[in-house]
Amino acid sequence: MMIKISLRLVRATQEGMALLHQFLRTYTRYAFYSFRDRKGRQSENSKPVHLDGPKHSLMYSNVEDFVLSQWSDNPLPYAIYRTCAAAFFFLMTFYAALFGPVGGKFMIMLTYWSFNILVVSQIVRAVNCWHYIDLKKRGEDVHERLRNKRRIKVQWLLHNLASDSAPLVSVLFWTIAYDGSGLTVINCTVHGLNAMFVLLDILISRTPVRMLHLYQCSCLGILYTLFSYVYHLCGGTNHKDEPYIYKPLDYANNFRMAISTALMSIFLVAPLIHCWIFFLYRFRLFIHRYLRAVEKRSDHPAKEKAM
Repeated sequence: MMIKISLRLVRATQEGMALLHQFLRTYTRYAFYSFRDRKGRQSENSKPVHLDGPKHSLMYSNVEDFVLSQWSDNPLPYAIYRTCAAAFFFLMTFYAALFGPVGGKFMIMLTYWSFNILVVSQIVRAVNCWHYIDLKKRGEDVHERLRNKRRIKVQWLLHNLASDSAPLVSVLFWTIAYDGSGLTVINCTVHGLNAMFVLLDILISRTPVRMLHLYQCSCLGILYTLFSYVYHLCGGTNHKDEPYIYKPLDYANNFRMAISTALMSIFLVAPLIHCWIFFLYRFRLFIHRYLRAVEKRSDHPAKEKAM
């Protein structure tokens, strides 16, 4: 009996390893093609996608990828979704400013830098979606009006910053900055709900993710580190009148630890989070293409029977 159980366990392990190996090969192939911008079409009606400039730039030819959902070519439901998201986070900004524990010093916190970027990103994305719908109704050439325009580049940049910084802030807060002050609506929203939203939104939207855009969140981290240090030199304090913004960034008492924390966050944690965002993006395309392939296979026998 024990021998049979052992053989079954070995067989199950071998099958599991083979399945894992197949999955890794498939994902690696998709990741490789995406890194080289050979990911193909995201929908039946979209044109082949290519970058018009360097792969780290914000130049992109297919406008629909920024104003439509991955799962539908109908722009209206997606525009309503974007509007609801923008309204919710916009109202939460006022709620956090009025009833939050940091008072008027909320603008010195990395948390609110990230959250405000998310809010502006949602507003810009909603406005661009409705603008796209308006152009389609008027029968204008959408690609000519929007392709590589500043409003699309700004949307993509804000989306990248929000998608990377929201999980980054949540990870850093709950691991090294949380002081046990309790779980409040504001705490959970600006350090949890925002991260969950951007991860879910990656799976809903059609916005592309480029691996070489990982430098953007790191640049934001460098900017905030410089700001926090200058703020310290100017004698600035946090909402508790302590001589630092966050305890891990206490330049006065532990300069080496503060710099080490900042450098690790900028050059290790932020790129790793961007890689995770990239993985979700590739997973979204993988599932979408798989469902399209299944749909085509199911339609093929039906057409043969009809003939």
